[in-house]
Amino acid sequence: LADEPIAGLDPANQIDAMEHLASLADNGKTVMASLHDLGLAARYCSRILVLFRGEIVADGSPAEALTDDIVHDVFGVRAYRALVDNTPIFVPWNRV
Repeated sequence: LADEPIAGLDPANQIDAMEHLASLADNGKTVMASLHDLGLAARYCSRILVLFRGEIVADGSPAEALTDDIVHDVFGVRAYRALVDNTPIFVPWNRV
């Protein structure tokens, strides 16, 4: 269980921390992390729960949980999405 494991880290160390957590999951461990970085969540998490006002509004893969409508309604932003080397890239783009 990791509460904001990348908070305060520079980008290289954020990636290292997320890769470490992903390797634990790949080796059969259960990993739960609270994250506010939607880009790293989309890249490294196999399942995302989106909470809004104390309620679960999405539960699924990054593609299922971070739809345009959910990102707009919950976070008030639009996002840029792409695939690089078959890895999802998700960048909050602007406020709506």
